[in-house]
Amino acid sequence: MFPRLGYLKYFAYLQGHAPMKLMQFNVEVSVSINEINADGMMLVLPVDATPGPKLDALLGKLPVWLKADFSTVARKRKFEAKAGSSLSFDAPDGTRKSLVCVDAKAGAFELLVAARKVMDSGVFDAKVKRLAIDLTHAGLKTQEFADAFVSAAAAKIYKFPKYKTETKTLAKGEKPAKDEQQSLRLCLVVHKSEVKSVEAVVARATDVTTAGTNLVRWLAKRAGNDLTCKNYIDYLKRLSRDRKWGFKLHGHDALTKMKAGAFLAVVKGSAHKDYGIVEITYAPKGKSTKHLALVGKGLTFDTGGHSLKASAYMLGMNGDMAGSAVALAILNIASLEKWPVKVTAYLAIADNMIGPLAYKPSDVIVSMKGTTIEIIDTDAEGRMVLADTLHYAAKSKPTLMMDFATLTGACVRAIGTTYSGVFTNRESLHADLIKAGKLSGERVWPFPMDKDFAECLESTVADLKQCREKGGVDHIEAAQFLMHFAGDETPWVHVDLSAIEHPGGLAHVATDENGFGVRFATTFIREQLGIK
Repeated sequence: MFPRLGYLKYFAYLQGHAPMKLMQFNVEVSVSINEINADGMMLVLPVDATPGPKLDALLGKLPVWLKADFSTVARKRKFEAKAGSSLSFDAPDGTRKSLVCVDAKAGAFELLVAARKVMDSGVFDAKVKRLAIDLTHAGLKTQEFADAFVSAAAAKIYKFPKYKTETKTLAKGEKPAKDEQQSLRLCLVVHKSEVKSVEAVVARATDVTTAGTNLVRWLAKRAGNDLTCKNYIDYLKRLSRDRKWGFKLHGHDALTKMKAGAFLAVVKGSAHKDYGIVEITYAPKGKSTKHLALVGKGLTFDTGGHSLKASAYMLGMNGDMAGSAVALAILNIASLEKWPVKVTAYLAIADNMIGPLAYKPSDVIVSMKGTTIEIIDTDAEGRMVLADTLHYAAKSKPTLMMDFATLTGACVRAIGTTYSGVFTNRESLHADLIKAGKLSGERVWPFPMDKDFAECLESTVADLKQCREKGGVDHIEAAQFLMHFAGDETPWVHVDLSAIEHPGGLAHVATDENGFGVRFATTFIREQLGIK
């Protein structure tokens, strides 16, 4: 058995709130399944899409540890070996055994879905604690299968923190039961020649899911009165101190001096001046010639302001800071993996509240860039805080700049919640963006950014309209608005996170709040900046 890749303990916390549930997730890579003492065993078998092999032919492919038990159960259940099918059962020796048939031509998204589903039925429902996955039949797909199953396991083992109190009546002297600690030890069985490459894939998949995707899921699920601007910024400050990142807060006074009128307009209705642009920097050892700028929308709650949201649309607006969490997660991964490039996250932490001082439709404000903006809809606040933040980030002249935001309902209506929309000032990046989405399993689609889309933003009283009064294609028009502040000097990509919530989960994540964006962005960034 080869040395395990490490014992991962990942946690995060907020001031005044108990630590997030500790996750124990151990991954090993081995060349022999017989050396593993496991209570769960799984074979992943690539098959043609349709039809699958007949049962007798299938049995001929199975290893000794699975064949006898599987034969009896498969015949009884009339199992058909076709792409997407799986069979899990408890063997006489008490081991949970599973066969997973995967389309040999499946892409990353399909593999992640398949891995998530079988992890539910074959592993976690059966409370398996030590799982061996046989990938020796995967052929050229070994690394892709390893990524999918490790990612699905790491996503599943995480549980959202809850605010429920103990309701059970305790007997005298009885203590409340502690939450069961989530843990899984995973061993991937591969051919000896594949060990090093699979170890590298597993390490990356673990980092991206635990330190990235799960971090986004945790932050975006916090209650609005828990993850306030103050608590969020305090958490970022502590995290930066612990990780030895550079930390700078541009609070109310600093933003006033910076003339960040677009940002400050949004927070005029806030009861507390605890907002700001948080600038966090990871700097690699040695000199780096490349600089990645990550901008994130961090609205800890969005009422819509004077353009008040209806109740149904206001529910869940505590998650309107997910874009900032994605940007933070990418920086966290860069630090953990010691990327050889400087990475700076510019997080626009704010809230959009109603009140006598709140900004109003028909107001005209002056942005940090000096552009005057006619306010049309106070619920289009995301583009306002991002305008100043993008302009500030662009001043550092980064090699690449990306922003992440739960920005428009129009993007959801245009593309649904299984893809996210991407927009760029470099049309030449379209193919690379699509490719990164397909390789990561977090799919995106680029929208056109022709100049005439911005004609609706022409104002008779200011340099620019915030948005049009009604109609149009707001996801594209919002991106046009942002591009004015991002500028043209730096390659820039805007990600409208329409897929950040999807009913029933998406790809490898089984919950509605799925942390979309981290896998896609890290895949894209690595390719663009030459990070191995």
